[in-house]
Amino acid sequence: MMKDKLKQSVIAITSANLKRLLFNQKLTQRELSALTGIPIPSINRYYLGNGAIPQNNLIKIAKALHVNPNEIDPSYQPTQDFLANLAKKTDDPELNFRIDSLKQLIQASNLSVKELADKLNLKPITVYKWLAGVNTPTQENIAKLAALFNVSVESLADISTNLTPQQTKILNVLPTDLTDQQTDLIISLIKSVLENAN
Repeated sequence: MMKDKLKQSVIAITSANLKRLLFNQKLTQRELSALTGIPIPSINRYYLGNGAIPQNNLIKIAKALHVNPNEIDPSYQPTQDFLANLAKKTDDPELNFRIDSLKQLIQASNLSVKELADKLNLKPITVYKWLAGVNTPTQENIAKLAALFNVSVESLADISTNLTPQQTKILNVLPTDLTDQQTDLIISLIKSVLENAN
């Protein structure tokens, strides 16, 4: 069941990536068909997210669009089982994270999942897990997402200990390898410094 849900998520992401690449490169489905030799109905099926792209066709499309295959279909990782990796749950806190809000922000920004992951110093698999609803971002990553997209933390998640804009700003310049405990400690230290300054 989980694998079926993840497969559907991957197909939806693949379709969105293909639409974005064609739009950015000002190519039509007909032109992509001519460049790859793949029939137009097949291209249309992939474009609409009505099925996975077979690996041989994925490689042809990637070459025609001058991108890596995994920039179209995130499951293209010949060295490992992407779906198995995606299904592994990590110890991210169970926050009430708004996946749809993140999807809308990514779409509006025209960023690929890989580009977003790079900006957050994360692996793309981490962002795909958020989008598939397998994991939720840590409080620190929600703050980074909010700062990156210039939205409030509350628009992305219901967090009981809401971060102030100053705390969000500070979190963005902290090293990315800090644990949540270290981050919380730094925030509490900053709070006490600010309280003593008043």
